[in-house]
Amino acid sequence: MGPSGPSAPSQSGRSSSSDSCIPEDPSGFGRPERDFLLGIKAFQLQPGNQSVSSAADIKALGMNTVSLSFQIPFDEGGHVRYPFSSFGTSHLTLQSSLCHIGNLVHEMKTADLSVYLSGEPIYYATKPGQPPAPLNENVVATYTQELLEVMTALAVTAETFKVDWFAPISEPDKYFGANSANKFMQDIRPLMRDFGGKLVWQVQSADQRIDLRGYDIAGLAVLGCDTDGVGAMFDTYIPKVVAWAEADAVPEIAHVEFGCIGRALDVATAKANLTRWYSATSAFATGLIVLDEPANAPNSQQVVGTWLEDWVSGIAEEIGFK
Repeated sequence: MGPSGPSAPSQSGRSSSSDSCIPEDPSGFGRPERDFLLGIKAFQLQPGNQSVSSAADIKALGMNTVSLSFQIPFDEGGHVRYPFSSFGTSHLTLQSSLCHIGNLVHEMKTADLSVYLSGEPIYYATKPGQPPAPLNENVVATYTQELLEVMTALAVTAETFKVDWFAPISEPDKYFGANSANKFMQDIRPLMRDFGGKLVWQVQSADQRIDLRGYDIAGLAVLGCDTDGVGAMFDTYIPKVVAWAEADAVPEIAHVEFGCIGRALDVATAKANLTRWYSATSAFATGLIVLDEPANAPNSQQVVGTWLEDWVSGIAEEIGFK
């Protein structure tokens, strides 16, 4: 899932204009050895935009991980486009945007949270409360070519701040189509050679074969909530991606974006679905990252203070995190 557009102002300690961003000292932390990452997708963790706004909020849920989003703006021609504003921050250049996300990763790592970082294409002129404009298929080739510079720089930032899991692009098959996504994700692998964490291929759809070779984690994005049923999309998607991962010698499977797009209308069905999908991989999966929808998303389903918090807390207790 991509962000829903710019929103709340930043809290004290996070610059609202990252053109003046001063990089934090990246020393003093590494990548803790953890058998399982339980976390929340919080985009850029801006107060008022998510139901969590700090590392303490995340730890209170029994979690050890935060999923952060690095937006990569595109214009109508598919060109990477700055300046760009989103989630209460203004980015004049790629470098200022990288500084901002690096400092946010630093803040989370200093608090002893593992970090899953993903690149997220977004239309550069997205307005607050508006759904993000899609990337026109006619400009995918332009955008993916220009992304090579971004990917190189983002991988350096991810390594500098010791990001644990890194998806160069979240759900590239959604943005680029399966064939172009497969090519792009293989083409950028050499650019990731100095990244020492785990590389994630987060898969949106199992309609077409995804080439997962060379990646450390096959990332599941299971977001059916109460809209899907037994035997429907996600009950077939999960085993397909697991089978592809096995065929491509990918060592790990993880739920890297899990939960609801839109508030559940039938909570009992949503709980049953989430439990079934989680249970389908619980014997071998190495992570579960629950989506906390932005507050300005249509009919957003957030975590804290809802039935989803109760469900997540149950998982945390089950695996001994709480």
